[in-house]
Amino acid sequence: MTTELPTPVRDSASGAPLADPVTVEVVRYGLVAAAEQMATSIERSARSQVIREMLDYSTALFDLQGGIVAQSTRIPVHLNSMTRALQTMLRDHFPLDSWGEGDIYCTNDPYAGGQHLPDIMTFSLVVVDGEPVAICGSLGHHLDVGGRGPGSYGADATEIYQEGFRISPCLIAPGGELNPLFFQLLGPNIRVPVKTLADLQAQIASLDIGRAEVLRLVDRYGADLFMAAMTELVNNSEQRMRQIIASLPDGTFTADDWVDGDGLDDEPVPVKVAIHKDGTDLVVDFSGTAEQTRGPINAPLAATESSVYFAILSMLAPDLSSNHGCYKPIKVIAPPGSVVNPVEPAPVVGRNVLTHRITNVVHAALGDALPERAVAAYYGNSNVYILQAKEEDGTPNVLFEIEVGGWGGRPDRDGNECLSAGIHNLMNNPIELVEHEFPLRVMEYSLRADSGGAGRHRGGMGIRRVLELLEDSEFSSQFDRVKFPPPGRDGGEPGATARISVIHDGVETELPGKVLAYRLTAGDRVVIETQGGGGFGPPSQRSAQAVRHDLAEGRTTVGAARSNYPHVEVK
Repeated sequence: MTTELPTPVRDSASGAPLADPVTVEVVRYGLVAAAEQMATSIERSARSQVIREMLDYSTALFDLQGGIVAQSTRIPVHLNSMTRALQTMLRDHFPLDSWGEGDIYCTNDPYAGGQHLPDIMTFSLVVVDGEPVAICGSLGHHLDVGGRGPGSYGADATEIYQEGFRISPCLIAPGGELNPLFFQLLGPNIRVPVKTLADLQAQIASLDIGRAEVLRLVDRYGADLFMAAMTELVNNSEQRMRQIIASLPDGTFTADDWVDGDGLDDEPVPVKVAIHKDGTDLVVDFSGTAEQTRGPINAPLAATESSVYFAILSMLAPDLSSNHGCYKPIKVIAPPGSVVNPVEPAPVVGRNVLTHRITNVVHAALGDALPERAVAAYYGNSNVYILQAKEEDGTPNVLFEIEVGGWGGRPDRDGNECLSAGIHNLMNNPIELVEHEFPLRVMEYSLRADSGGAGRHRGGMGIRRVLELLEDSEFSSQFDRVKFPPPGRDGGEPGATARISVIHDGVETELPGKVLAYRLTAGDRVVIETQGGGGFGPPSQRSAQAVRHDLAEGRTTVGAARSNYPHVEVK
């Protein structure tokens, strides 16, 4: 039995097919389901904890111009940036008419639309009857891609050449047949190839699942109607975004904040933004932000744009269907040679420091435009730390972790405790698996009392984690907000800064936020404390009931409660 394809209505002027609203919605959810199935296949197949447990990867479907149309619920900073990488590939390296059925393309190049070298992207075309209809894509943060530091986080890198294996946009599988030379080149240049190569193969396999799901939709609706529905999805999101922007008050809204430093030069790095509403457009201008740094905290343009898109959508339109139509009304001005748009060969592996700070300042500026949606700053950093030890055969064993912290207080509630926020959306590594795969023991994993900023609504708490090493190891980190705490808002107090220390033979030594290969011996303990969120509103307006509840729950101590809330009788 054959199913007759629906006949699309066509535009009377252009003859282009038009999709009705019901078809558009069915195709939208079908594409989202396809992206989610791709994501599930990676989660079930991956070998490293970074992808399998932390879920530091993303999947998406794109139109033939390289614009994202549907995505899985994974990492915002990935998904909002993949469009730039794919469009750069199509424009500068491999035009669409050179793509064949089954071809798989790959890149991680920050200066070709990527973000940093651990983020490897793969793309493949969906073809129906010899004609392209869509593109599938995946992005994974890999455990290690080489370079001077384990996990490819070299805190003292001064050039991208020191940061790992750089993959310029390339065809790695003509017609779906993987070129063995690619893996023969990549494998010997990375520390844990048995995990990294398996994770990359999981990404590649997910593209087949995406293609199959797109073909099911095309089989149901036909290629013309399917592609018309994708176009309408993008147009609808752009139109709705413009309506939302038009409803904002006129004016220019500004904010600034500071990054502790680049890890090499102990100088604060200013991040400044001015957001100007221009009709139905938003202009987000980073003029006045610091020049690119010598150390590896620079954010490539794709990362900067992605952070801006996330911050605006999360504040203005969290329920809007996410695709590249949402981004069309947003113009980002990031001066070349600045820390938010570095020029080659600036190092970029720690770009997360800037992407979180960008999110913080955009949220702060938009809070002036929409006070009812304002929020104090969240913890503001992907708190990366990496441990490296040696296996019995001398090969590296690498543990990569990212710790989160507290959210900022809001006009109607306290900040969330120890929950992924901002441009990342990560799970935590289960302690049992960490202890199974790396020679350490987790001695403590708790909420950090008094870390949330005081306020009418206090900031959420960060965490305290204590690790005891069972073998000699090396410790590296990419922390920030060790000096400059997450700001409070409307009279709220800032959250606590982050802190890292090592206890050796009973003596505790505090480390800077950005560390490369600090030597540890068996029995040493590493103490990691993450940032709390900023408080919202004056502490004097916090209710006595809320303060006493915090005391009962261990969220604050008696001394801190008396200091922060003198209007409340504390026993």
